Amino acid sequence: MIPDESKRTFRNHPSVIASYMLSTAVVIVVFVLLGLRDYAYDHLMEAAAIILIIVLAAAGWAYFYWKRTFYIFEDNEIHITRDAVYKMNKHIQYTRLASVGVRRDLVNRIFGTSTLTFNVNSSMNAQSAEATLVLKSDMADRLRNELNSMIFEKKETVTEEREYMSLTKVSNTDVIIHAILGQPTWQALFGLLMLFYAIVMLFAESSGGFITAVVMLVISEVLPFISAILKYYNYRIYRVGDTITVESGLITTRRNSFKVNKINSVRIREPLLARIFGKAMLEAEVVGIADEDNNNAPVLCPLKSRDSVVRLLGNLLPEFVFESTPEHQPRRALVPMLLADSVFTVVIVAVCLALFFTAETYLVDVSETWTFVVRATEVLAAIAVPLLIYGHSGMAQKHRTFDMGENSFMFVYGGYDICTEFINYDKVQYTYVTSGPLQRVFGLAKCSVHMMSSIGYKEITSGLFEPDDLERVADEVNARVADGRYDYRRYL
Repeated sequence: MIPDESKRTFRNHPSVIASYMLSTAVVIVVFVLLGLRDYAYDHLMEAAAIILIIVLAAAGWAYFYWKRTFYIFEDNEIHITRDAVYKMNKHIQYTRLASVGVRRDLVNRIFGTSTLTFNVNSSMNAQSAEATLVLKSDMADRLRNELNSMIFEKKETVTEEREYMSLTKVSNTDVIIHAILGQPTWQALFGLLMLFYAIVMLFAESSGGFITAVVMLVISEVLPFISAILKYYNYRIYRVGDTITVESGLITTRRNSFKVNKINSVRIREPLLARIFGKAMLEAEVVGIADEDNNNAPVLCPLKSRDSVVRLLGNLLPEFVFESTPEHQPRRALVPMLLADSVFTVVIVAVCLALFFTAETYLVDVSETWTFVVRATEVLAAIAVPLLIYGHSGMAQKHRTFDMGENSFMFVYGGYDICTEFINYDKVQYTYVTSGPLQRVFGLAKCSVHMMSSIGYKEITSGLFEPDDLERVADEVNARVADGRYDYRRYL
């Protein structure tokens, strides 16, 4: 198929072939190391011929794929067509775009190109762009300016935007602190457990167990740490009219813009380690835009002092925040929480001890070191598990609050990691208030709010409050529909 040349038609820059070949080279290296290592030593020429055939086949396929793919920018949509082994026609309406981002990785920098990323208002592809287009940087900037002007009604060009001051100063030191302290508590505990396991395996002279522990430690702690620094380095955020733009990146730079009316909720998240140092981070739920490095919630501000984050939220999204006089979770809520914790504690500790006692019977005559490790772990589990469970309820009781404003309502929830979330009434899909047997005795209930998140559906659950107070959320959502305050056209 030859595209209509009277319309704006583009083809990816040929550097995409180099990117594809770079990925192919990595696969070939792994293939040689794992599959052809012994064969290559004895049959060097044959192995080289096999690798050459693979490289030529990959290059031919990449060229064919590149040559037959076109991006046509029509009046109302992007039309992507490919006539290769399979024919493909993809239509992306401009009105459905959540953002038009710019990404520049190492290959882009070498060839002087930029990658335009097109994310739509859908949870199906939030972790990856619906389409990408690689162009020379100046052409990519011009095209993005045109699309932003049409989609987001932005008059400023990319060059002009670079002159805007960030609404908050995020130093690279802040980014490093974010990489260390910004992880959820469960992830930090898992990392400590793997570190402890690696030390034990080292003293037990178990090379297999030591390597496994180190690999898990690298995956859970080291790689996320490096990834966070590379991603959020040189962080900037600013708002122009109704459009928010976020820029960051060290090796691969990113620039994403999205409209305020696409935000469903915004939260101040305070992991336990960060809260000890008075730090917090700002996140948002924007359908169609996900951050795979942060549990799919786009980061509006890496870890900074809580006062700085609250101040940024007020300047960046005044539509969401309100003067709050929060209602704290009633003290009587602690009774059903602790009763439930007691049941969980007995069950979990019993299962753990049963497993450890079983393991100990098999290790009595095997190794004194292993026997000591198992017995030490028994004591640790018997003490740590109840403390963690009861401690979670104690912290939850201290922090859980609820309040309602004009355009949004607020839930503060969590135990070790605290979240203060402001939710737009108009973005709520449905709510339900439930009261379990223990909670009903004390006249308490919890409210579950369902809405679209950055990826898939999200359920946010409040603490335990008076049922009538929680029912006011659903009443307000319905009232806004009935009296016309809710207007779907505002969110298109």
